[in-house]
Amino acid sequence: MGGDIIQLNIDPANRREQFRRTVIKGARIIFNDRRSMLNCRVRDMTAGGARLDLSTPQLLPHEFELQVSGSAAPQRCGLRWAQGTLVGVRFLPDAV
Repeated sequence: MGGDIIQLNIDPANRREQFRRTVIKGARIIFNDRRSMLNCRVRDMTAGGARLDLSTPQLLPHEFELQVSGSAAPQRCGLRWAQGTLVGVRFLPDAV
């Protein structure tokens, strides 16, 4: 039949505008003019950002690079939030 209604199972607690893809990949947070690195895991990702999991709570700079395992180049990120070992980042445009 035409005109069928398809209902998506969307969690109302998820207020993101973009679809969040679950990912568990190793990554590195790179900062301090590439002299400092922290290992982390990417837990989920959208086109605009990601949720990272660190082994211990850390103080991070407002901007840093994220090198995800299997990716060619690091992605510039801006810190959005931090709660315990979880960190939310948004992807920033590459410097010109």
